[in-house]
Amino acid sequence: MVAGYVLIGIIAGGVWYAQLSNRHKAIVKTKLLHGLRIIDHDWEISHSDSLIALESPDLLVDNIYQSMDGPQAILNLELNPEAEKFKWITGFKAEVYREGTSEHNNDFLCHTNIDFFNGVHYKNLKLPKRINSQYPRLGTLSNGINELNFPEGFGFPVAGKDAFIIASRTLNHNIEDAFFKVKHKIEFKTESNDKNLKPLVPKALVLLQDFNRDNPDHPEQSDDPNLCLPLDLKNHSFPNNEGIRFAAHWVLPKGEHLYKFDVSYQLQLNEDTTIHAMAAHLHPDAQRFTLYDLTANEELYTIECENYQEKIGLKNVSTYSSVDGIPLYANHQYELRLLTNNPSNEFRDMMAVLFIYVYDREMDEHLRAKNYLN
Repeated sequence: MVAGYVLIGIIAGGVWYAQLSNRHKAIVKTKLLHGLRIIDHDWEISHSDSLIALESPDLLVDNIYQSMDGPQAILNLELNPEAEKFKWITGFKAEVYREGTSEHNNDFLCHTNIDFFNGVHYKNLKLPKRINSQYPRLGTLSNGINELNFPEGFGFPVAGKDAFIIASRTLNHNIEDAFFKVKHKIEFKTESNDKNLKPLVPKALVLLQDFNRDNPDHPEQSDDPNLCLPLDLKNHSFPNNEGIRFAAHWVLPKGEHLYKFDVSYQLQLNEDTTIHAMAAHLHPDAQRFTLYDLTANEELYTIECENYQEKIGLKNVSTYSSVDGIPLYANHQYELRLLTNNPSNEFRDMMAVLFIYVYDREMDEHLRAKNYLN
C-alpha cells in the first residue's frame, strides 16, 4: 500500500514538473540538488580590509537557459558585519567559472543583482526619511559587463550591520548538450571611512514598453512598433509616470528597432547633480543604449554593445566612470533610447536598465554632520 502511494506521488510529481516552465524547472532542480547535498550547496565568504569575496554554491547547467531562466543562487549578506565601523563600496565584480577551468566565462553570466535592504540601510545611516523612496538596487552585472568601478574619490556608503541580497543567475544560450557545474565569484572593493569619499546614490532607469492590455500574449503584436509582446508581467512590469504598468521584459522582433522611453520621473531629481558612473543591464542583440537630454536635444552618453558574431551573447558592454561627471538638471526631461538588431527568426528577448550613480549632496552633508567621516 505504501509503495503504491509512493509510486502515485512520483508519477504526480513527474507530471507536475513536466508542466513547469524552464525557469521554474531550474528553481526546483537547484533546490533539490542543494537540499539533498548532491552538489556543493554553501556560499563561501571572506573579508579583508579592502575586499569582500563571495563564492556561490554549484549551479548545474543542463539545458539551454535564455536570459532570466537559468539556475541561480541567493545570499543574504551582512556586507559590513562590524557594527562600529563605516565602509565605502568603491567597485564590484562578478565572474562565472565552469568546473575544471580557471578563467571567467562570459557565456554563463546572466546577471548578478546586488540589492540592499533600504529599511536597514537608511536606519543605520540615520536617514530614515529615505526608506522606500527608491528601488534599493546597488547595481547589476550581466552578460558582457562583469565589473564596475567608481571613480577615484567616490563610493557607496555602508554602515555597520548593513544587509544586502546577492542573487546570481546562470545563462546558457549556445550549448545544447550541456551538463556541467559552474560557480559565481563576486567581489566588492571597499575603503574605510577615513578615506573621506564623496557618496554616490544609484538610480535604476528602466526602459518600459506598452503592450496590448486586452490580449497581452497575442503574438501578432510583436510586429507592432508601438506595442511589445511582454514576458513575465508579474515580475517585470513597472508603472509609468501616470501609474499605468508597462512591460520591462519583452520579445524582440526580427530586424532593427529603436525603442524610446521618457525616464524623467524615474530620476526623482530635486536638484541639479552629476553622474559619475554608469552601467547597463541588456540582453543579446542590443546595439546602442543612450541617455538623451530631451530639453537640450543632445546625447548625454551612449553605452556601446559588441555582440558575438558566431554565437548568441553580448561580448562587451561599455561602462562609464569619471571624476568630472556629466551634469543632470532637475528641470530637464530625459529619455532612454535603445537600438536593437535581431538577425534571426528565433526567439530573442530584451530588457534594458541603465544604472546611473549620481553625487549625493544630501548624504554627503548628512554623513559629515553625523561625524561618520573623519
